Amino acid sequence: MLLGIGCLYVSYGTLNMADLSVRIQAQADGLLLLPAIGFLLATFMIKSAVFPFHFWQPDFHAASPTAVSAMLSSVVVKLGVYGFLRMTFLLFAAQAVQMRGLLLVLGLVGILFGGLSAIGTHNVKRMLAYSTLAQIGFILVGIGWGTPLAITAALVFAFNHSLIKAAMLMLAGFVASRASIKSAAFDVVTGVGRPLPTAGLLFFIGSLALAGIPPTSGFVSKLLLFSSGIEAAAFWPLLILGVFSILTLVYTMRAFMRIWWQEPAEGISTKPTGDHLLAPILLIGLILLLGIWASPLVEAAQAVSAWITDPAAYVAAVLGN
Repeated sequence: MLLGIGCLYVSYGTLNMADLSVRIQAQADGLLLLPAIGFLLATFMIKSAVFPFHFWQPDFHAASPTAVSAMLSSVVVKLGVYGFLRMTFLLFAAQAVQMRGLLLVLGLVGILFGGLSAIGTHNVKRMLAYSTLAQIGFILVGIGWGTPLAITAALVFAFNHSLIKAAMLMLAGFVASRASIKSAAFDVVTGVGRPLPTAGLLFFIGSLALAGIPPTSGFVSKLLLFSSGIEAAAFWPLLILGVFSILTLVYTMRAFMRIWWQEPAEGISTKPTGDHLLAPILLIGLILLLGIWASPLVEAAQAVSAWITDPAAYVAAVLGN
């Protein structure tokens, strides 16, 4: 990122994004412009764990404390999404079509790779880490389409995913804390949830939300994204999105059945104490509320989308008329 910032400063003499936008449009052949774009794209892809820059995320989730992994997957990876929006709509308008095409392809590959990897893993937290890779893919597809409705969908999807994934990771940590061996590995947590029906209900609702099933906020995200795809006449990507959305339900329901329905392995028992459920309860409640009453979030996202897709208004607001 520092290399990208340095390239921009050497080429244009400013780091103010509105000022940079004006200067880059006036001098699109800056000597270090393309290296700057490459460095910044790599930075935001690593930050958001975009395929094939996802190499750090599954191991980090499996090893980190629950609160850290929840914050990372729900909030930190969205900083890359913000970077992509600024790059494609404000800073590098001349190269935006190529960048959005790249993000669209990587988003579709991430949905496929993340979903299949989540099915094949043997740790609940690691499964949810690969799920984040797939869910970020949906957001990238919205940015790749680039219409106002698609950007609205991407923003709503990013916000809702933050709530859903934080709740799911907290529930995974809750189950791991109740296992006789503190671990999120399926061999350890299988059957641990049988005496914990409240956590099971919360995990089930969170699974529906990840898969985009009503009446959760995840359904609103998917509905907006699919509507934007129809508007953009992107039928082949829509087909891929629809088919591989089923993978989310497959791996989350598999985890639910193993933890709350199967018998635990020999030597594995459920401890009477562990993490608390207050935070997941609040998050799941908000997920249901935004699934039933989504208009405030959608309207806010539409207002932000209008600003993002009209960079001239942003430049005028920052630099003056």
